[in-house]
Amino acid sequence: MKILLVMVSFYLTLLSDVKFSETKYLSALDVEMTKYGVMNFKENILTIKYTKPKDETITYYDDKLTLQSNVNESKEYTYEEHPKLEYFGLLLKSIISNTYENLDNMFEIKNNNDNKTLTSKSSVAGTIDYLEVFHDNKKLSSIIFYMTNKDKITIETIN
Repeated sequence: MKILLVMVSFYLTLLSDVKFSETKYLSALDVEMTKYGVMNFKENILTIKYTKPKDETITYYDDKLTLQSNVNESKEYTYEEHPKLEYFGLLLKSIISNTYENLDNMFEIKNNNDNKTLTSKSSVAGTIDYLEVFHDNKKLSSIIFYMTNKDKITIETIN
């Protein structure tokens, strides 16, 4: 019965909005920028809605990404033309849904209790060095991307 309750609460979490902060450290400029927003993942579509400092929506579909920066302005990028965009979408979808087997061809995955370290294999090594995924009581708490250009992206969930 406990397992059923844990599974139901996990899937309800996936269907609900997850508030987060995203901090990017740009090494070349020695600057840190923070955005706030809400993530939603359902029916294999990941939607990221930034609310601060400005409204912006990124939607990861199976074959493309859309970026909407205001009501009348929307851009579409196919993964065929921009494969690096697909990496981030696949990474986030896999981490949120806890389906790491989708990442085996791109990352070596090491488990440390509930936390994980994903080290890049050749297919993404030119962009992402490695990333760390942290959980608090089995709930995703943060993801830290360490980029090859020494930039760092930290995504933290907000309760």
